[in-house]
Amino acid sequence: MMSQNFLSTLTGSFAQPAMENPTGVVMEAAFKHHQLNWRYINCEIAPASLKEAVAGAKAMQWRGFNCSIPHKINIIEHLDGLGQSAKIIGAVNTVINNNGKLIGENTDGRGFVESIKDTIDPADKHVVLFGASGAARAVAVELALAGAKQLTIVNRSIEKAQDLCDLIEQHTS
Repeated sequence: MMSQNFLSTLTGSFAQPAMENPTGVVMEAAFKHHQLNWRYINCEIAPASLKEAVAGAKAMQWRGFNCSIPHKINIIEHLDGLGQSAKIIGAVNTVINNNGKLIGENTDGRGFVESIKDTIDPADKHVVLFGASGAARAVAVELALAGAKQLTIVNRSIEKAQDLCDLIEQHTS
């Protein structure tokens, strides 16, 4: 006879402010639907406490966590490694505990590209992208990694658009 497991797998979000983030409700419902003994905890983490929060998540063997404002860039110095797009973008929104190593990923652009692939595959396409920072930056990187032939960046500031173009040219084929 197998005993019941009362140890939940922990996940969550590090943000400030955290109380306006509804992700926990969605994730808890998904875990329940899939009958997973997992928990998603929104954590109010001040920038000065980020290092300790990461160490705590690692010590408690959290499976992973999301990063939101204001931690997407500063989290990088507390991680063991970065996925390809997070390294190029220079920002992390998801951290995965891979056998005790915390690996930062950026899923913003990947989620967008995956969502359009059923309709249109960006490989070998000319894509026009509006915006050059935040989510647009992540989308541009993922479009390039997915094989887009050409990207045209439309942005209010030519400098930000040029910075994104330079980033894509330097780090992708």
